[in-house]
Formats: sequence, C-alpha cells, structure tokens
Amino acid sequence: MLKRLFLAFLLVPLVELILIFVMAHFLGWLWTLVFTVASSLLGGWLARRSFRGWSDQVRDEWGREGFPVHRLGEGAILITAMAFMVTPGPLTGLLGILFTIPKIRERVSRVLVRWAGDKILQRFWH
Repeated sequence: MLKRLFLAFLLVPLVELILIFVMAHFLGWLWTLVFTVASSLLGGWLARRSFRGWSDQVRDEWGREGFPVHRLGEGAILITAMAFMVTPGPLTGLLGILFTIPKIRERVSRVLVRWAGDKILQRFWH
C-alpha cells in the first residue's frame, strides 16, 4: 500500500508536468496557464456548489430515513475533487471537474463503495 501511494505521489506530478509542457508546445505558455487557472477556478466553484447540494441531500435523507450511508462515497469523492482543484495541473483539474458532475460522482461512488465493501469482507471473513 505504501509503495502504491509513493508511486502515485511520484507519477501524478510527473504526468502533470508532461501535460503542461505538451500543452505549452501546442497552445503556448499563456493559454496553458489560462487553462490551468481557469480549470482550477471552475472546478473549485463547481465543487463548492456540488458540496452544498450533496449536504442538503444528506440532511433531507437524514430527516426522512436516518443516516444515509450510501452518500458517504459521494462525500469522499467530493472531498477528492476539492483536493484536485487545489492541485494545479490539467489532469487533476479535469478529474476534479468530472468528480463534481452528479451522475459521474454517483457511478464512481457505487464502484468505490463496492470495492471498499469487498476489501472489508475479504479482510474479516477470510
């Protein structure tokens, strides 16, 4: 696990730098900078807006049904999207924007919750 995390922290900035240089080669440095800043600003605004909608939905479901456990994965994805927005770069900006779209967030959340549930079951039942 630690090796994978180290590899991710090494590869993501490397991929971001390569993408920035490729974009700068084709678009120029000014447009690359504009795209990177604009994606971060747009993503931050979308993340904040999505988080408000998500928290309203959680509050509503909590009042009607009790604690909505199925929404925890979406919250984790929104927090990840916000972290991606803080990280400058075209790849993380694009992923952050994608994670704020409700349909994509719900699908990724289902996969994440299913994966985490399988890992927990494997850990404790086998």
